[in-house]
Amino acid sequence: MLIQNIKEYNDLLVKVHQSPAIVYDLETNGLDSFHGNRLIGVAILIPDMTGETDGESFYVPFRHKVGTNIPIRELYKLAPFFADPDKTLIGFNLKFDVHFTEIEGMTVFNRFVDVMLGAHLNNENELTFQLKRLGDKYMSDDASQEQSELKALLKEKKLGMGDMNQLLPEQVGPYAEQDVILTWKLAKFFQHRLVIQKLADLWAEVNEYCKIISAMERRGVLINPELCQVNSNIAQVRCDDLMAVMVALVGHEFNPRSVPQLRKILGQHKTDKESLKTCKHALAPLLLEYRGWNRAITTYYNGFQASMDENCRIHPNLNVHGTISGRLSCTKPNLQALPKKKDTYKVRELVIAPPGFKLLSFDWSQAELRILAHYTQDPFLIKVFKDEKDIHQETADQLNLLRDLAKRINFGIVYGIGAVGLSEMANVSIADAKVYLEHYHKLIPGIRILMNFCEKMASRDRKMPMWTGRLRHYRSVDEVHKAMSNLIQGGVAEMMRVATTKLGALLEGTLVHMTLQVHDEILFEIPDAEVKYWIPKIKAIMEDFRFHVPIVVDCKVGTTWSNLQGVKFDLAGTPIIGEE
Repeated sequence: MLIQNIKEYNDLLVKVHQSPAIVYDLETNGLDSFHGNRLIGVAILIPDMTGETDGESFYVPFRHKVGTNIPIRELYKLAPFFADPDKTLIGFNLKFDVHFTEIEGMTVFNRFVDVMLGAHLNNENELTFQLKRLGDKYMSDDASQEQSELKALLKEKKLGMGDMNQLLPEQVGPYAEQDVILTWKLAKFFQHRLVIQKLADLWAEVNEYCKIISAMERRGVLINPELCQVNSNIAQVRCDDLMAVMVALVGHEFNPRSVPQLRKILGQHKTDKESLKTCKHALAPLLLEYRGWNRAITTYYNGFQASMDENCRIHPNLNVHGTISGRLSCTKPNLQALPKKKDTYKVRELVIAPPGFKLLSFDWSQAELRILAHYTQDPFLIKVFKDEKDIHQETADQLNLLRDLAKRINFGIVYGIGAVGLSEMANVSIADAKVYLEHYHKLIPGIRILMNFCEKMASRDRKMPMWTGRLRHYRSVDEVHKAMSNLIQGGVAEMMRVATTKLGALLEGTLVHMTLQVHDEILFEIPDAEVKYWIPKIKAIMEDFRFHVPIVVDCKVGTTWSNLQGVKFDLAGTPIIGEE
């Protein structure tokens, strides 16, 4: 039903506030709430909890440029619903809708039910997690009908999906209402599927995790814009110098981004990074260096400046459904892929603490190997970690190897490395790599036992349970060789989810903010005066796991992400920071 006047809107509000849950979806004039895009209309479904019908759906237009709108000031009448923690907000990719809602000044305290996350728990191998595609697959072939009709109308008017505000509300309404109806149908479908797999409770946990990640996105990370520009200028000079040297070497002007030109100059077909590393042409190393500096300019220095909001903060997408393991992926921009602090391009120094705050990093020490020790219960691994020894040095000593090679083998084993992979990674012969691995497995026989067990289970059941009950699903027997790696990586991902959820509850209402997750690391902003208070509390939560070996967290503190210094503790467990 299209809401066309205040009376109809007020009648809808009565139903909203009486309902324990609503299905909620926004239409917007763009995808970026942090750079000026805003909602243009709200689609709401009042679900029928008896299951006899889907319920009643509505579309409320607020900012269409044509047709009749409900005055935008009336939007705030929805605020009491969002303020009620006992109410449930159901949606698809809820973080998106919550960001736009909070930008309007309404804080969302509801319980989350994100149907997209239910789909991911049900089958992390889906080709896509788009609402319409899942609807077409699991509901009916016409789930995309209204979307197709809307796209055709926009195309006819030479408009894009971000231009829906230029259409009449009655033209957008059917599409918007179909979204909430489809979301509700899929919610019931995935609830049933997850109950069968005994994952319904886990879905509730993941939804709570999503609320915390949503808050992290809204906080974002603070960037130093002046330093971005300084670094960009330095990098541009370096690019110009390199270009001059390359032109002199080649003997003529050329485009370093043109693959056909590079093929002709280099005399080889491939021009990717790995191929250039082994290329004998004198241009290859110069070209690699040029690409590095140019990427630093476009992706980091200038890219960050383009991504910042008015408060110099970047709000990346932290995708809860972004990987098969359950780890977050990060996009727009990918802050998980920033070069390390010692890197030439000095990118991490661009991420800074606000005035009166410090940046703190809490990072699990060798989480994958500790999970490996937990699952294998191998005496060597258990003893090393319980005695707080250096696992890589102990392995090296036992196998008479250099520590670096032992480290490569230790971490490579987690990712299922074989002799060929180890040969390439460690620059040794395949024959030597086979010998190293054979000796390694004799030292730690529990790994091969676990590997065989995981592969058999995955092959038999086509699924592998993590320590929380989360499942890794397998589409075919061709994937089961990754089962042990999935178990370890998925186990660490679940550690991060559980710890982050506990931290979110602990920090609610404080001035402490989680701003980013990078694999096994969480980045915090903590007021200067509270740093010592919070370090042991955060560390305790991140180490509170009942595994066969202790889980250890390293803490660092500083004013930029590149200058973080390790925190030590006295005998009483009190943090020692700086020169103390």
